Amino acid sequence: MSDQTHLTNFSGDKKAWPVYLTIGNILSKTRNSPSKMAVVLVALLPVPPKFTSKKTKTRSIQRQNNDEALDAVFSLIFEPLEAFTKSGKAMNCSDGKVRQCFPVLAAWIADHAENEALHGLKRMSCARCEVPIESLGSDATEVHPTRDYERYASVTEQYFDTGDEQLAASLSAVGIKMERNVFVGLSRVVVPLLFKPDILHNVYLGLFKHLMQWIEDFLKKHDRQDLFDEVWKSLPPYPGFFVPKKAYREVTQWQGKEMRNLGRCIVGVLASALRRPTPAQQGPFRNVIRCVRALVDFSLMAQYRSHTPETLGYMERYLEAFHHYKDVFQEFRGSKKTRGDADANDEQLRLEHERELKGAGRVSAANRRRLQDAYRAQRADEREEILRSQSHFNFIKLHLLVHYCSHVRQFGNIPMYSTDVGELAHKVQIKEGYRHSNKNDASRQILDYYGRVHAVSMRLLTLRALQAEAIDQEELSGDAERRFLDETDRYRPRKGLAQAEDARPRKLLKARYANIDNLRQLSLSLDVPVERIFEEMIKYSRRSLKGDERLPEDDERLSILPIEQFGQLQIPVLAFQETDVYDTHRARTTGKRSFRNGASRNDWVWVAVGSKGEYGALHGQLPGKLRGLFKVRNTVADATGSAVHRLAVVQLLQAQSNGGHITDAHGLVKVSVRRQAPFEDAFWIVDIMTISGIAHLIPEGDGQWLVNSGIDLRTFNEIY
Repeated sequence: MSDQTHLTNFSGDKKAWPVYLTIGNILSKTRNSPSKMAVVLVALLPVPPKFTSKKTKTRSIQRQNNDEALDAVFSLIFEPLEAFTKSGKAMNCSDGKVRQCFPVLAAWIADHAENEALHGLKRMSCARCEVPIESLGSDATEVHPTRDYERYASVTEQYFDTGDEQLAASLSAVGIKMERNVFVGLSRVVVPLLFKPDILHNVYLGLFKHLMQWIEDFLKKHDRQDLFDEVWKSLPPYPGFFVPKKAYREVTQWQGKEMRNLGRCIVGVLASALRRPTPAQQGPFRNVIRCVRALVDFSLMAQYRSHTPETLGYMERYLEAFHHYKDVFQEFRGSKKTRGDADANDEQLRLEHERELKGAGRVSAANRRRLQDAYRAQRADEREEILRSQSHFNFIKLHLLVHYCSHVRQFGNIPMYSTDVGELAHKVQIKEGYRHSNKNDASRQILDYYGRVHAVSMRLLTLRALQAEAIDQEELSGDAERRFLDETDRYRPRKGLAQAEDARPRKLLKARYANIDNLRQLSLSLDVPVERIFEEMIKYSRRSLKGDERLPEDDERLSILPIEQFGQLQIPVLAFQETDVYDTHRARTTGKRSFRNGASRNDWVWVAVGSKGEYGALHGQLPGKLRGLFKVRNTVADATGSAVHRLAVVQLLQAQSNGGHITDAHGLVKVSVRRQAPFEDAFWIVDIMTISGIAHLIPEGDGQWLVNSGIDLRTFNEIY
């Protein structure tokens, strides 16, 4: 893989162009962990200097020199690999055996601009197929011929031998420059199959950025920008989700992290901002939501780590739906020239209408207003018609989506080939070395620094592998080595909690509050009447406990039960498409206390209140606001106090009249407050075992919320 990266804006605006190597049979979660050293820095390519002249001939010579230098460097890189590919090499395997291996270049992970440079492609050309520029935005079902780079190389040689311009024209027609593809000629390599889909640059930093520009223009046209910003700023917290602190229009820089964040909530935020449309707006609003939903659903499904024919069918249908509804944004796809033409026509119409009004003589105020309204409508219609007729969706990042499903069928999941791996490697292997250099001849210092870090890291990995195999610590070579291992062991990254087959992490109450010893003090802390606490405790006891385990039902004995109040519930949630790895949801409740010197925080959680068949897509669960957490000891039933109940105070919402089924264009479930009593007084006391995780709800006003099923892959897979 390769990718240019920016080192600094100072000291000459320096860049680096690293080439990394990894092995295909390494697990992707291992490869994506920088500490595992599964991605090795092979070389730093020469970064082409900036053009020093505006003359076309001089620039052409400089481009040719750059291409020749790049070709020479890649020849040096591939030379040892080519020898092993043909004759093989005896390698030591992890099981202790020696095998004759034939390493073959199977994939080249890069963004599209990088692929254009390395494959010798013209701008807006696909590295996989010969799609013409005018068909880049066409229907996803259209199939184009696969590229034949060997033939292109042969035609290029003929051109340089004969100078026949027809040969050059034939290559230009399929998007090929008269340059050498650095991968052509490698043994056992099918060059078109080296291209791999890139979710980071293609979807998040590509299509989502285009999409948000279209959405901004659409919201501006219908005067919904303020409402969108209001919903955007009111999004609740969720594990791994960065809560927006500014209005959407106030954010000036959008990188991969921000665009991922946006993709997890944009459907719900947009649906909330477009609520209650006028009759004329209903059609466009519905089509916009369906278009955005289709693209977001496609991007979520593309992140699955295993697929079935059913999931691939879903992906294809999502892509077809996006192409079907994308025309609703066509008027916002105009170029500068198209917008200029529309502005010029609008100005011409405005002047004509003014002349017509002046020539009409004396007209009543009511008739003048009617004429002006008619003129404004005519100008708006003609402007929209010009923008639609001269706009198109023919850009390369939209076309690349058609290769996602075929890639999964041939090579497996898409995240395995993500350029996220390269971005992580840049930080550890390139930028850290540059920061430790003196900035003069930095390339050599980067390589030297990485060589030392790699050697030490590999030594640590070996020691930890020995430790994992239960080898006695005394067998390590020395005390200093053992002490160094112990000191560095705590810095190992832990993304999930791996568990044994028969073990499941427990839910834990954390952040105990002081001076809360009984239910009366708890009621003061939660700011609810103590009578309501007693009432709900009795309901919980009757609903969930057996006869001899039930709590006392008189106020006097309830009030003396010892309790402890907590501010956090740690919930282990099985990671999506995993069997023994758990993510930790930390549901917090502070009541009216501030959270980290800010406003109070009381998270939304999922509570199991029925069977799997209830509440439609919610499958027996309802969201509720977590108001309190406490532990009570039933000293009345058991004098030793061993009967402990870990409970939560939640304000449950209810599914809308459709019973939790998905009916609207946005594909989200609506929930609302319960109308039987004021929301602040309507709470339940439940066992913490009924809480399955944090919920993410998007406010829709009037005591209603949308359940954001796109917040993560697990929720997307379950609530659908």
